[in-house]
Amino acid sequence: TWDKELHKIVFDPRYLLLSVKERRQAFEQFVRTRAEEERREKKDRQKEAKAEFISLLADVGAGVRTSSFSDFSMRHSRDSRFKSLDKMREREAAYNEFIAEQKSKQKKDQRSHVQKVLNFECARLVAAVR
Repeated sequence: TWDKELHKIVFDPRYLLLSVKERRQAFEQFVRTRAEEERREKKDRQKEAKAEFISLLADVGAGVRTSSFSDFSMRHSRDSRFKSLDKMREREAAYNEFIAEQKSKQKKDQRSHVQKVLNFECARLVAAVR
């Protein structure tokens, strides 16, 4: 890339202030920094797109848990939040992850409810014995 970009920067007065070795090092450092920034920006865009897709799933709510991904995708394929993730594989993975989280949350809530009922019944039995 150094050879490709050299003709663009050779007339810049800042270029002449550095030695040949320093010029190349500065360019290499710039390329590394820029590549890192681009990777970070891409990762942030992907996180944002996934968050938009998850918000669609959350808005749809209970209907998601009872349908398959293909049904969901047919119903919501025109939604911009659905299109925010580029690949169908990513959409399906996010969908399955959301469903798994919802099921585990539902099981946890159900266990909590059963525990509360059992505690209440035990307290009632103890009160009745006294």
